[in-house]
Amino acid sequence: MPTPEKTSSAIRKADESRRIVELIQEQTRAVPAQTKLEFARGLSVRRTSGGIFVPRLHYSANDLRDPEQHPEWKENERKKYTSHAAWDREQEIVDEAGGGELVFADTLVTYWHKIVIEDPHWRPDIEIMPQGGFDHGKTNPTALLRVYHDFDGTIIYAGEYYEPGMEIWQHAPRIKQMYDFRRMEMIYADPTMFNSTSQQSQRPGHAAEMAKSYNELYREAGIETLWPFDGDKSDVSFAARLMLHWGDLDNRMPSVRIFCPKGIYAEKPVPGLWQWGCPNLLWELMNTRRVKLSAQQLLSRNVSEAIVDKDNHARDAMKYHLMSHPEPGQKSLDRRVGERVNKLAETDPTMAVLQFSTIVREEEAAGGGRPSAATSPSYRRRVAEAARVHFEAQRLAFTKRGSRR
Repeated sequence: MPTPEKTSSAIRKADESRRIVELIQEQTRAVPAQTKLEFARGLSVRRTSGGIFVPRLHYSANDLRDPEQHPEWKENERKKYTSHAAWDREQEIVDEAGGGELVFADTLVTYWHKIVIEDPHWRPDIEIMPQGGFDHGKTNPTALLRVYHDFDGTIIYAGEYYEPGMEIWQHAPRIKQMYDFRRMEMIYADPTMFNSTSQQSQRPGHAAEMAKSYNELYREAGIETLWPFDGDKSDVSFAARLMLHWGDLDNRMPSVRIFCPKGIYAEKPVPGLWQWGCPNLLWELMNTRRVKLSAQQLLSRNVSEAIVDKDNHARDAMKYHLMSHPEPGQKSLDRRVGERVNKLAETDPTMAVLQFSTIVREEEAAGGGRPSAATSPSYRRRVAEAARVHFEAQRLAFTKRGSRR
């Protein structure tokens, strides 16, 4: 049980706190509503028009975080935030911060030398199989990104197709001219492309046909590797995921990079087939903004986190690909499967073929994830081909040993 001395001390502290609150309320009532009064460093109070007292406690109230006494705390803490607006909302308690904010531009400009690969001679390892992200447009641009995952787990957007105002039969032959297109095992695309809900324009000289999905029309044109994206389509989630890849870049390299040789980036769209470089993706990311609310809207609504739905075609293609893979630091399902299969194939390719499906099921159960490049049919074919070559080499070796006898 508390001693009489402790009880008396607690009562005195409660009385003192009550007197301080009464004094603050008295002074706040003496000024117009919404007037902010500061009573100590970092502590202020205002009264709403409805008579509710709203205190505001800033981090500077803590002596160890006071910018004047310990500026290093703010400098180190600021690096943990992905934008100045995010810092203002969280730490400076600026409610209206972020409206109309450029989402990626600050990070891209600051760390351009790390995020953007400008060396025109850069090329990925020939053993890396490319993937893709795709967004179909009619009046708006149709965008295809070619992506490589290097052996360190870094995702590199290396080439793009970006063309507005054409039909599928016009896009398809141009897309198939993209470097490494035939090796792209999986291209993540907008899931609505797979719905047969609308009639598409037909090629000149051909009769009208029944409604088909965009995917069916692309398949008829020879593009058969589109895969429906089934992840989180939110632009806000995509922005948060990308900024995870670009976090703490003072101390590490980014896990998402963009290849754009020096001299091809422009402050406007540059349509066409870019075998090496993603100038349009960079342009869209540099101009991505959050929705800005009017002064009247801010009276009744919080600042919007939503992204403006404009100039987002290459960005959507990037979203469909990036959001189909784990967060930074996690190995994807295809990488986990690939590592196990490749290790087994080094000693016994035949067993690697036989165990392939079992390994996929075990890794799905252990770590989740969706099938990707390593679990695609073409990957299975490569494993089977390795097994065939290994078996043929063993057969020849056995034949030679028999002939010596």
